[in-house]
Amino acid sequence: MKNRIYITNDQCAVKITDEHKKTLKKAVNAALRHEKLDFGCEISVTFTDNEKIHALNNTYRSKDSATDVLSFPLFERDELPESPDAEYTAIGDIVISMEKAYEQAENFGHSIYREMGFLAVHSILHLLGYDHETDAEDERYMNDTCEEVLAKIGLTRDMDASVCDGDDDDIHIIEEQPDRAETVAREDMRTGFICILGRPNVGKSTLMNAILGEKVAIVSKKPQTTRNRITGVYTRGNDQFVFIDTPGIHKPKNKLGEYMMKEAGDSAVGTDAVIFIVEPTERPSKVEIDIANRINAMKVPCVLVINKADAFKKTSILVTIDKFKDLCDFSSIIPISALENDGVDIVIDEITPFLKNEPWYFEADTITDQPIRQMASEIIREKLLRTMDDEIPHGVAVVIEQFEEKKNIINIRAELYCEKEAHKKIIIGKNGENLKKVATFAREDMEKLFEKKVYLDVWTKVRENWRDSTLNLNRLGFKEEK
Repeated sequence: MKNRIYITNDQCAVKITDEHKKTLKKAVNAALRHEKLDFGCEISVTFTDNEKIHALNNTYRSKDSATDVLSFPLFERDELPESPDAEYTAIGDIVISMEKAYEQAENFGHSIYREMGFLAVHSILHLLGYDHETDAEDERYMNDTCEEVLAKIGLTRDMDASVCDGDDDDIHIIEEQPDRAETVAREDMRTGFICILGRPNVGKSTLMNAILGEKVAIVSKKPQTTRNRITGVYTRGNDQFVFIDTPGIHKPKNKLGEYMMKEAGDSAVGTDAVIFIVEPTERPSKVEIDIANRINAMKVPCVLVINKADAFKKTSILVTIDKFKDLCDFSSIIPISALENDGVDIVIDEITPFLKNEPWYFEADTITDQPIRQMASEIIREKLLRTMDDEIPHGVAVVIEQFEEKKNIINIRAELYCEKEAHKKIIIGKNGENLKKVATFAREDMEKLFEKKVYLDVWTKVRENWRDSTLNLNRLGFKEEK
């Protein structure tokens, strides 16, 4: 049974990581499974601090103290629906003080993950009507259940309590951020526009997605995946980073390539800093030397990021550093693995000094400026690149001809334009199997992103040599800004 867990971070005392969220959702889901509910649950979890939970405790429980967790059930125990008509049933809210959780983890001598897991399971039992404060039998049941559930997900007392690798397919997790614009004074805001440059397929989009914690740029093993400038917005504390993921810089072979290179060049103008991303190599390529010369001409701070460090020996990383270090006056050189999210936080820390004392350009919860139709188009194109492997070239454009959003469903009609009739046959496949696979994978991603059911209708058409026709490029959405 699927459950929806809505997470809100309403505190700045503790950095909330992916491991925190992963632990939370596993514990909540395991507790719900233990209770054998036969319907999907909606649960809101808010991370807060001692001051705010103190105020809540005072208001709702008349207790003048900061507790570790508060639960706000929507049903009494005997009122829980047995077989509700709705797909999901909201059962209540949980508020966890992360400050208190860290304090207690240290006092008890176990990890923060076990402490979070205990608080989550304990709170779910409260939402389902158990009360350890008024009923001794309930108290025994809650204590026994917490230990049993935590053991099942690997959070035992005698372990280091790293998060176990379970099946997350039955959880739909949505992270919500508070409106930080209301809590950050305008004069305290800092903003920076950061351009990500590099040759094709070095991991520019993967890095931006890792920073944002969301997939806003498509990723594939094929080079030149990104065709347009894609803006990603990351807001942390008083700081807002506006990342511009550019098409990989290469020697253009057609008008589409020329358009992509103009997009990359235009993106670098007016930025506050540049992330120059490379992968371990014995020497810079001509394209990378050209990128370095362009950065030098811009006279902006630059961080060199060596991606895919997990796939190479340390000696290769050292050689790369030696060969690249004199190309620009780099403020720092950072080996990372964007795919494994290793070292990504260091990149953020290194570019933070280049932000300016300026008001934010986007709302605090914005992660991209891409229109929703464009995101749908990019999802379909990613699935084409991933599922077709090397059978088709990059000569496929995706156009969203219809995007109709209703209350419970989004109807999308997409047309795929390829350059040759032979390519069309490959895309469709025998009995339509290839196109059906692309549409299925794309629809699944869209439903996760848009949080609605999606009806996707995909058609394939031939438009010969569209990548070398200015008219066709304009018709297919690759328009230069005047």
